[in-house]
Amino acid sequence: MKNTIFDYVDLRGDLSPIQYPYNEVDALIFSELAYVNLDNLIDIDFHNVLTLNQVYDLYIKRNETLNEDTLRSIMIESHFLFEKMAHAPRYQNIQILSYVNDIDKELVKQFSAMTLLLEDQRIVVAYRGTDDTLVGWHEDFLMLCENVVPAQISSAQYLQYIAQYQSQLTLVNSLQNKHLDSSWLQRIKKHFQYKKNRPIWLVGHSKGGNLAMYAACFVKDNVKQRIVQVDNFDGPGFQDEIMLSSQYKDMLPRIHSYIPHYSFFGIVLGHEEKYTVVHSHFTGMMQHNGFSWEIGPYQFIDDELSFESVQFAIKVILFLEKLTNDEKHQFVEAMFGLFDSLNLYTFSDLSHISYKHILNAIKELTLFDSKTRKMLIEVLHMLWLEAKKTKMS
Repeated sequence: MKNTIFDYVDLRGDLSPIQYPYNEVDALIFSELAYVNLDNLIDIDFHNVLTLNQVYDLYIKRNETLNEDTLRSIMIESHFLFEKMAHAPRYQNIQILSYVNDIDKELVKQFSAMTLLLEDQRIVVAYRGTDDTLVGWHEDFLMLCENVVPAQISSAQYLQYIAQYQSQLTLVNSLQNKHLDSSWLQRIKKHFQYKKNRPIWLVGHSKGGNLAMYAACFVKDNVKQRIVQVDNFDGPGFQDEIMLSSQYKDMLPRIHSYIPHYSFFGIVLGHEEKYTVVHSHFTGMMQHNGFSWEIGPYQFIDDELSFESVQFAIKVILFLEKLTNDEKHQFVEAMFGLFDSLNLYTFSDLSHISYKHILNAIKELTLFDSKTRKMLIEVLHMLWLEAKKTKMS
C-alpha cells in the first residue's frame, strides 16, 4: 500500500497537535500548501487573518468565478490537499497571516510564500517552489550561474517583514489556549515572550526549500535568533561564496534537508546540512514530487540515495565547471529556448524525451553557434539517457 501525505491527513487529521505534535511530515504538508493559489484572498499584510477553513470557503467561492483555463491551472495536487486540511481538526484552525505572489518576468523572478500561525502560536513561513513547468525552473537554473537570485533576496525581506507580526491575544486568551502549554505558568510566560519574539519555523519544497535556507541565513540577527527549525524538501544548495559564509555556518545546526531516493535538484550545488533520504513510489526525476513520498505511521519511510542520481548530478556539475559564467548564462537561455521549440514544457516531458525529439533538436541546433550547439547536444544526450532509465525502472 502506498501511503502519501494525502493518506497522512486522512489518518492523522483528527488528532490535535497536543495529542500528536507536528513533525517532518507536517512540514512537507505546509510546504505543499504553499503552492495553492490564494490570489485576491489573502494579502501580504496582517489585516485579514483567517483560519484555513475560512480561507478555503472563500477560495471555493472565488474559483466559481474563474474561467475554465484559469481554474484548470489551479487544480493541482495542492488544491486537493488544501481541501483535506480545511476539513481536518488538526489543521482547520491554523490561521493564514500573510500571502505573497510576486512574478517579474524582466527580473526572471518567481517568488511566493504564505505565513501560518499554528495554534501553539508558532509562526510557519512556507516558501513556494516552482511547479512542474520548465518555465518555472528558469530562475532555478540561474542559481547555477549566480550567487544570489532575485527570489532569494525577496525571501529574506519577506521573513523580516513577517517577524514584525504581533498578536492581539489577551492574557485570558493565552491562559485558555491548551496548545500553548499544559502548564498555566508556562502559558503566562509564553504569552509575554511571544508578544514580540514568536518562534519561527521555515519550510519549503524545491526552490522553496532553498529560499527557506537562504532567508534563515541572511535575515537580520534579531529575527535569526527566533528561528527554531528550517526544513528543506529536495531544494538545491548554494554556490561556494554562500557555503563559506559565517551566516550559513551558524544556521547549519537548525537546517535539515529531505531528498528522495532519486534526487537531482536536492543534491546539486553545495550542501552541508543534515539530510534524510525518503522512499518515493515514482521513478527517476519525477520523485521530486513530494506527493509521491512514502509515509509510515509516524514519519517518512527511509531509503538511500541512488547511485544513478549521484552520477547524473556529477555529470552536470563537471559539465558546468568547464564553462565561464557568461557561457553558463548563454547555455541556460539557449536550453530553455530549445525546450520551448521542442514542445517540452514539464518534467514529465523531460522524462519522455524520444528519438524524434533528438531529430527535431538537430534542426533547431543549427541556429546556434558551434560551442553552444555542442553544449546543448551534450545535455540533451544526458537527458535522453536519463529518460531511458526512467522508462526501464
